[in-house]
Amino acid sequence: MKKFVKKHKWPLVIFSAAFLLRLIYLLQYRSNPAFDFPMVDELWHLRWAREIIGGNFWGDEALFRGPLYPYLLAFFLKITGSSLFWTRLLQMIIASFSAVMVYLLGRKLISGKVGIIAGLTYAAYGTMIFYEAMLLIPVIFVLLNLIAAYLMVIYKGRYQPGRWFLAGIVLGLAAIARPNILLLAPFFLVWIYLGFLDLKNIRRRFLITLVYLAGILIPVFSVTLRNYVVTGEPILISSQGGVNLYIGNNPDTEGLTMLMPELRLDESLAWDDFTAATREVAEAEAGRKLTAAEESSFWTKKALKFIWQNPATFLAITLKKTVYFLVGFENSDQTDIYHSRTYSSLFSILLWKKLICFPFGLIFPLAVVGMAVCWPKRKELALFYVFIIGYIPTVVLFLVTARHRLPVIPFILIFAAAGVPALWQLIKKGAWKTAWKYLALLAVLLILSNRTYFDIGFENVFQTHFNLGLTYERRGDLSAAEKEYRKALENNPNSATTINNLGYILYRQGRYEEALSQFRKAINIDPDYAEAYNNIGLILESQSDYTNAETLYRQALSKNPGLFQALINLGDIYLDQDRFPESEKAYLDALETAPDNKNIFFKLGALYARMSRFAEAEEMFIKGRQLGEPGAVDLVNWGNIYFSTDQPQRAIERYQRAIAADSSFSQAYYNLAVTFRRFGYPSNSARTYLETLLRLNPGFAPARELLMKLDGK
Repeated sequence: MKKFVKKHKWPLVIFSAAFLLRLIYLLQYRSNPAFDFPMVDELWHLRWAREIIGGNFWGDEALFRGPLYPYLLAFFLKITGSSLFWTRLLQMIIASFSAVMVYLLGRKLISGKVGIIAGLTYAAYGTMIFYEAMLLIPVIFVLLNLIAAYLMVIYKGRYQPGRWFLAGIVLGLAAIARPNILLLAPFFLVWIYLGFLDLKNIRRRFLITLVYLAGILIPVFSVTLRNYVVTGEPILISSQGGVNLYIGNNPDTEGLTMLMPELRLDESLAWDDFTAATREVAEAEAGRKLTAAEESSFWTKKALKFIWQNPATFLAITLKKTVYFLVGFENSDQTDIYHSRTYSSLFSILLWKKLICFPFGLIFPLAVVGMAVCWPKRKELALFYVFIIGYIPTVVLFLVTARHRLPVIPFILIFAAAGVPALWQLIKKGAWKTAWKYLALLAVLLILSNRTYFDIGFENVFQTHFNLGLTYERRGDLSAAEKEYRKALENNPNSATTINNLGYILYRQGRYEEALSQFRKAINIDPDYAEAYNNIGLILESQSDYTNAETLYRQALSKNPGLFQALINLGDIYLDQDRFPESEKAYLDALETAPDNKNIFFKLGALYARMSRFAEAEEMFIKGRQLGEPGAVDLVNWGNIYFSTDQPQRAIERYQRAIAADSSFSQAYYNLAVTFRRFGYPSNSARTYLETLLRLNPGFAPARELLMKLDGK
């Protein structure tokens, strides 16, 4: 053991340092209200992973993005019992191995000292730690890139086809995490070929490159085959490339956020609805239904058309995005990275933006100096140059955020680690003429990298509070959600979405007049805001004004025919009025719009039970359960089917599950007691639940009447 520790001292030290810092950060960051309530891409990945665990392993449509991370996330959730804390902790272990790989690469190609500095710097790199704790692709993508680079470095010039095949597979796995790495594959193939120039047999040189390429294609084509089997289309990896290219290259693009003239991509559009919305726009413009591949091609052509017709604008946008990539400010896209410092004292030390945008604003200038110092060794370090210089365009072509530039950070750190000791050696030797050149370059880059340009450098206070409002709303903390939405409106008073959300919070608290005022305000700002019409309908429905509620729901649908919640609400008011055929049609229309919405199945199940169509009702509940857990009300409605069909044990099971889901749900206790009494169970069974119910809800008259009957009064 001592021998092992001595031999691998620095990898162990770097891994331990990386993991310890990440563990401290994770423990502190748990105070963030959003820790257990992911949003945007995190939520998208989480739902995909849960679908995989839930039995929909292969999926039933074209993959919108690379599938590797969601499957890894599904594995983590499975072994952790769906604990987000332990899942994030497992990711931190992966990230700690990335720090070790940075050390190994630096040591192999430059020196042990450089490897140590680079590895420890990666271990403490704040932006990396921040994103590695999130349910996002970089945690595995960065590690696979580092492993792929390390394998290429150690196999260079060695004619061992099996190992080159393995190296190719690793890069292929990286590609099915994030496909843009494939754009660098041709450069890697050239680099590999040049590494075998001493090999006189030209056929063997080409064989190694072909073996490496075959390794890449194994994971890639496995995903292509999956897409073909599921959709009938040979989509290479994912279908999002076209729309992403257009988002990065269109008349509204500013390079930092998702903007496109055809669609309002702001807080009013939930990420879950993004793919459906872009598909709808593409089909409307094309005048027909589009497959996933056709839609991607549609957006690609629009992007290329924009570039071709507006070359000067394209060049200007590209220049802006390149600047965004190279400056120190970390442009957030999931949640504000600088605001997140408030949840971790460690993170506030590892990342800041006063005077210097630390760490990138310091590391990048040092890396440029390091690249200059290492230029004489450019042949040995060519792969690092390729990773940095080659990867930048794959980001700049789309959108530039802190998250998307993470893959180049390890290689930048290695060059930065090389630059610092090189400068020190020049100064120690008294080579001031050379040293001053590098110091001058460093000074200029420090100034340029820590300025703000164009639209970058501001904190989006509105988005921070809006996201917190959504988080508290999902947690059920309506008071905190209200406060955050009001703070968001202080910074953006004309956000119809925020006003509508605030109104909905007030509605849920029974403050109907205040809620109504907010919904009307949202409509005044945006007359086409369908959700606000729908929410006014909810207020009218709660007042049993079904006629006007129906009018508002239909107004909402006229503004947004895809608003399935309005169709569900129509079904509800028809059901309350015993207008069963109309209720069924509304629910079925909603199901056509949102076929994966479990609640619609549960609504249909309750409707069919009311219509005494018990077999169909049971089928609906079973289908809904396959999509997600039923709520307490749904379980009671499900149990009612079995009560009505003389299956008491199954009814009791559903009622008891309803109580487990919501221990304050009076109807579940009452139905249990009724079931026990009707089917001849001992009277104490019914009495126990009735007494519990009356403790929870003393005013529940039916329970008191039934208890009196049990007592013979």
